Amino acid sequence: RKDTYFRWVLEDFAKHGVTWGDFIQWIAQPSSQCRNDLWNGFFINRVQVREVLDLWTTKNSESAKTTIRQWALTYLGDLLGQEASRTTKDGVLLTPRMSISESFVLDFNLRAIHSRLFDVCPAMTTLMRKFCTTSRHARLEVKNHKTPQEEAIRVGTALVDLLGQRSQNNSYVCYIMGLYLYATGASRQTLSLLSSLNVATSYSALVGSGSTKEMVDTHHRGTSIALSLQRAFHRGAGLLRKLSTSCRASAATRAHTAPFGLVYDNINFMFKVAEQILGRKDSQENGTCATIFALQQASLSDMKASHLLERFNAAPPLSVQDIIHTPAETTLFRQSLEHTILRVIVSQSPLFERFRDAVHSCLPATDNKIPVHKTDVYPLPAMHIDESSITGNAEVIDTIFTDLGFDVNALEFGELAKLTFGDQLSISRLRSINANRAGHDALHRSFSSLVFGPGFFHHQMTLVHGIMETHWGDPQAGSQSPASLHAINTSLDRKPIVMSSLPPYRVCRDLIFTTLTGSLLHCLELVSRCESLEDYAANVEFEELQNHVTEIYDTYVRPTVASTLRQARHEELECGQEGEHFDTPPTPLHSSQANITAGDMVFENMCLFMRDALVLREFNDAIKGGYSGRIIRTLKILALMYRGSGRTKYAYEMLHIIHNLTHLWPAPLRNIMINNWLVNPTGKDDAFVPVDLLQEHLNFWIKVMYKAQGSNASWEWLEMISPCVGVLRKLATQINDSLGAHLGSKHRSPDLTKDYETICNRLREYNVLVPEAGRLIYSDNPSKGEVLNIVSAGLKQLPGPLNDYNRTFEQLQRQRRITPLALAAKPVS
Repeated sequence: RKDTYFRWVLEDFAKHGVTWGDFIQWIAQPSSQCRNDLWNGFFINRVQVREVLDLWTTKNSESAKTTIRQWALTYLGDLLGQEASRTTKDGVLLTPRMSISESFVLDFNLRAIHSRLFDVCPAMTTLMRKFCTTSRHARLEVKNHKTPQEEAIRVGTALVDLLGQRSQNNSYVCYIMGLYLYATGASRQTLSLLSSLNVATSYSALVGSGSTKEMVDTHHRGTSIALSLQRAFHRGAGLLRKLSTSCRASAATRAHTAPFGLVYDNINFMFKVAEQILGRKDSQENGTCATIFALQQASLSDMKASHLLERFNAAPPLSVQDIIHTPAETTLFRQSLEHTILRVIVSQSPLFERFRDAVHSCLPATDNKIPVHKTDVYPLPAMHIDESSITGNAEVIDTIFTDLGFDVNALEFGELAKLTFGDQLSISRLRSINANRAGHDALHRSFSSLVFGPGFFHHQMTLVHGIMETHWGDPQAGSQSPASLHAINTSLDRKPIVMSSLPPYRVCRDLIFTTLTGSLLHCLELVSRCESLEDYAANVEFEELQNHVTEIYDTYVRPTVASTLRQARHEELECGQEGEHFDTPPTPLHSSQANITAGDMVFENMCLFMRDALVLREFNDAIKGGYSGRIIRTLKILALMYRGSGRTKYAYEMLHIIHNLTHLWPAPLRNIMINNWLVNPTGKDDAFVPVDLLQEHLNFWIKVMYKAQGSNASWEWLEMISPCVGVLRKLATQINDSLGAHLGSKHRSPDLTKDYETICNRLREYNVLVPEAGRLIYSDNPSKGEVLNIVSAGLKQLPGPLNDYNRTFEQLQRQRRITPLALAAKPVS
């Protein structure tokens, strides 16, 4: 019936000389005033609309289908052009609207950008998703309930690429990817190649042209840091130069608005030339890099330099009682060492893994623990200044504070105490400057307001090297010295070590810690009298394990265990007058003295090694956990160990540290120091690092990023890139994490079970920890046979250096009381 009616309508149209196309065009026009009829008669039925359009594009002549497709493409093109214009206007990728600062880099979120593009460009997104997805993919996603993340990233990346072609100002993602490639060490060739594909910005856009304008001195000219930053953004400066200036401005802002700490260290580069000509050759360049960081729990009112100077002038000299442990400290330190034994056994052996939570809960002596926080770090421009000399260190300090916008010649510069960290040599040079200028220059020019903090990483290295030399043993002793570090290193089949040229710190430290763990596991076998640790671990209770740890300490680690045996042998050898200290090494032993029946050199040496290695382990773990109370008690032992092992410079530096902690620093300033002599760049538990190690890490990454710029070796370039190193490293980590390509967290420590078993077997084979009366080690060098008790030896050697230290301190006190002539002169009225 419908067909008959429809044909009658067409015939009627023909009689009147019109087509049904004329009718459709008329009713679709607003002037027909048939909008309701059009809607109710056609568009209200969406299924019918789709069916009609499908019939026109599929069941039609080729010319008709071509006409419809051409119209659809034209319409779709106009629609997509409108979406692209709307996206550019939205500014999600529009770099000129953004301020080049740390937030420009660190607020980058690729997924958020893609999500924003999908919202603004729904038609283009639908089209591209359809283009890259098959029906099979769609079915699998629905079946497995998966989010098409890879598809979203690819579609979003394609949208970013096309919008960048539409307008070169839509360059935000390209800029960030260029910075990422630069931060990870990509070469100029790689950047140029990816720039041609519009994946990253070009090398020239990163670097720019010309030199970086220096920020205006805010103190002298009165301009704000933001205005100085704006002036430095000259045309063609390049993204890296703008970012560098922004980072410098952030550091200056922090320095003027809140308390901060300072650390610096030397950095060395080899500048190479392709071909040598007159005046041009390879050269090693020595400079200095510095960093400031935010202080935790610090207020400006507690950092008055006047309070520090008053306390210094009234402070008593350092005494032996300030260095050695009080009875309470002795008890706490013993508890810490016992817990270190327990911690090593449980953490290093998978057999006792079930006790990890119990070990953590019974940690003793958690006084003065630094609250877990994330430290804000602000690297400063590199300086072409060699800080190995006294004048070099003075120039470094002046340059750092000048770059931060301070007037180092103004009296108010010395009003606040400034926490300064570095290695032992740098701090020693600064102390020399203070001693030379005190009484001659004003306080602010004599560096009297600087508060020198310890560089614990360099202290760790010094302690490791001291233990290595003390316990290395005589390589010629053979089986007579089966437990020396040389013998253990050989049995573990590790690379040979030459004491005249020690390997890197980590290699030495790992050898000490591995030997300590194997020795403690063997001690546990002996005190528990078990046939195997597997059976023991399966049945032991935590309280019983704690009792056995105490027995290990009393039997093998307590200092009197070795000293009692050693004293008996010395008395038998009659090698000293009555009352002579029994830790003094005897003359070399020879085979003619084989009838000695007292003492056991092998057992004594092993006990002393475990004591020294436990101190190192306790120091390492206390730093990692941020336990300042445990660190302070360990520092007092280190003052003796350094001197006993021949590390006299660090032993002398330790006198300064202990004196500062006990008498020189006011209580509020002391609390600020012990809360900030460690930093936590990640904000996680057990992630504290020494301040000087922070600078070592930054120096490493500066060198990595510096190589990416190619052959343009210059200190100007290094000065520009060094303030950006923290931001670029965070950017690299952020992008790696967001795209699932961060391989660094997938590394795991090697399994040392076989190493521990090898050490246990060796100690068991030679009965190292079973005392045998009269067992000797014959060596031409007494210190290689009978290992020195470096704690007792350091205590014996302490009086002379302590007197020298106190004389120097009292002289500095007298100098500081003198008013310099320049300040004493009064103007004529």
